Amino acid sequence: MGKQLNVGLLGCGSVGRGLVELVGRNEGLLRERTGVELNISKILVRDLKKERAGVDRGLLTTEPAKVLENGCDLVVELVGGLEPARTFIHRALAGRKHVVTANKSLLAAEGYSLLQAAAIQNVRFGFEASVCGGIPIVRALKTGLVGNRFESLLGIFNGTCNYILTRMSEDGCDLKDALKDAQSKGFAEADPSLDIEGHDAAQKLKILAELAFHARLPLNAVQVEGITKLTSDDVRSAREMGCVIKHVGTARLHGDSVSVEAAPVMLPIGHQLAGVRDENNAVLVQGDAVGGMLFSGKGAGSLPSATAVLSDIVEIASSHTPQSPLPSRKLCAVSPSFTGKHYIRIPVAEPSVIGAITTMFERDGIGVARASAAWAKGASTFSQVKVLTHACDTGKMNKLLASVKAQGLAKGDVVLLRVGSA
Repeated sequence: MGKQLNVGLLGCGSVGRGLVELVGRNEGLLRERTGVELNISKILVRDLKKERAGVDRGLLTTEPAKVLENGCDLVVELVGGLEPARTFIHRALAGRKHVVTANKSLLAAEGYSLLQAAAIQNVRFGFEASVCGGIPIVRALKTGLVGNRFESLLGIFNGTCNYILTRMSEDGCDLKDALKDAQSKGFAEADPSLDIEGHDAAQKLKILAELAFHARLPLNAVQVEGITKLTSDDVRSAREMGCVIKHVGTARLHGDSVSVEAAPVMLPIGHQLAGVRDENNAVLVQGDAVGGMLFSGKGAGSLPSATAVLSDIVEIASSHTPQSPLPSRKLCAVSPSFTGKHYIRIPVAEPSVIGAITTMFERDGIGVARASAAWAKGASTFSQVKVLTHACDTGKMNKLLASVKAQGLAKGDVVLLRVGSA
């Protein structure tokens, strides 16, 4: 018999049940590959009466102390959110127990302090499942590509947004119907705001940027924009330009500063991220030694996320290496800079204002490659002016659009999308 590791599990939702299933299903394989015998000693739940297929009811408890203080070697936190997850993790670390978590919101807010607490107690802290589910991007940045300097990374970090945009592009439906479809298939929550407003992707991006650049970023480092303003008209315009719209997270290093943004962009069909469909995630990293590397796969779901949790557990159980050194430098955040083509859609009172709008573009030195206007499709909607620019700076575009709004030409939300290069 190999080394036995007793695991206390906090939370038994879809990922927790997936972990129990994987440990039970592949017990022999894990023992053969790692020499580790995993034993789930206790599981914290909210409701003892709830049916959990495949989970031994004798392991369940509603008392945190029975998980944290029952002699386990490692605690897996799958409660989510800031509290009580933060308290649970600190209690586990104070008790000199290794910790594995999938809690992206807590890591984005307090990752450094948690890693610091683990280092003080000389225990390991794993968080592979916090970003991109079953894609081993955290381990790649921490160890596999440790010999590289990274200047940038970009990726599709939210499966809900990607599924919605895929359906809008391939089925021609609007955002509302695509969201309902995502919810019916379990890819979106009943309250999808964290996903479709961009904050989930921003949290994941911050975690990876701190790893890639081995530095601490300010809490508000990520500039965030969701997909809620996008319409089927925008998706059709992208297709006409040989592009698709994706919600992309981008982090770039600029000496002692960093620009980090999660927002929808137009990507040419030939771009490496353009073909990432449905609920899948992908991360494109640029290393000075390996060049560009693309990691892609299932970004969420019970078993992909449980696979990432299990990989951390096994690594901790079978490794004697210390925790990675804490980042010693802090980076200040700067606004992202982009010079290239831009797509703009402006809701207007009537199509004739296209002349006034394009005149403002010319006045400000922004070249117009294409412009069109369309009448409102119904009494409750506005007419639209759409513009595709030649290459220009985003800061210049934002100033121009502020002028358009100040003059009362825009009658609703203006959509501004960068057009990336292949």
